[in-house]
Amino acid sequence: MSSGRLGLLISAASLALVVAMPAGAQSAAEAAKKIEIETFVSRMSEAHGFDESEIRGIFAQLKPHEGIIKAFNAPSTSRPWHEFRKIFLTPTRIEGGVAFWREHADLLARAKEVYGVPEEIIVSIIGVETLYGHRLGSNRVIDALYTLGFEVPRRAQFFRGELEQFFLLARENGLDVNEVKGSFAGAMGMPQFIPSSYRNYAVDFSGNGRVDLWNDVADVIGSVANYLHRFGWTKGGPITVPASLRGPQAQGVLELGLQPRLTLAQMRERGVEAAEELPGNLPAGLFSLENAQGEEHWISLNNFYVITRYNRSKNYAMAVHQLALEIAQSHAKQ
Repeated sequence: MSSGRLGLLISAASLALVVAMPAGAQSAAEAAKKIEIETFVSRMSEAHGFDESEIRGIFAQLKPHEGIIKAFNAPSTSRPWHEFRKIFLTPTRIEGGVAFWREHADLLARAKEVYGVPEEIIVSIIGVETLYGHRLGSNRVIDALYTLGFEVPRRAQFFRGELEQFFLLARENGLDVNEVKGSFAGAMGMPQFIPSSYRNYAVDFSGNGRVDLWNDVADVIGSVANYLHRFGWTKGGPITVPASLRGPQAQGVLELGLQPRLTLAQMRERGVEAAEELPGNLPAGLFSLENAQGEEHWISLNNFYVITRYNRSKNYAMAVHQLALEIAQSHAKQ
């Protein structure tokens, strides 16, 4: 789910419009797509030295996958919080997280020492993303990135960029682009890194000379920790606390979003009270979650915002945080 990290693409109505498109318009769209593919092929050749005929041969075998489009248009992160929470705050994930921590305690402790990220956060992200490696994704990454890069208009440039990164990653690591599988958005391995994240943030934590996010747990643990570290994780810093809103100015703070823009003292002046005593100079944001009984409000501190760099959904970040708390509590009892 790293990733890191994506939003809705097109609506069902948009898909219906494409289906109903006149033949001439469809032909024009196909012609435009062929030009876009040729532009991509030329770039891979000129910028990176790939063989044009080889890349064209790969594209000739690709076709849009409606299942990928459907999944991308309705991600689980778009559900109300009280529904989303039930997916990840489960005994299976809590107990699995404790077992994973116990099995890899030394690696997790070393990652915490090197990168400053607590063991339970690293474990929780791996648990949310792939259930500790048990659900790695069944889509071919090449299909996902092609479909979202050339068959879906919104954010197409982003996914074409990821497809470019995927070809580079495959060449660097001796991977067969036709065999690698992952999520509907092209995320890979136990931590579900998209190709650019794999190339930029994955680390050889085992020290064996290569980075393997499918089979090398040391690399997985180190890479998750490095990712959060690189995006500004504060060692020992708070993550999020409940908030209460009082007065008309508080709504304006909520509209600023969860990215820390004001200090807690400034938020307090505007009617936002944190449920816990924290230093007034801490940068903070504010967000709401949809519970069955209505909205609840939370303070977003730096480390919460950093988790949203892994996946931009506030539901995702809160699930990681709360699962981490549950895992840490259960681990401490054993």
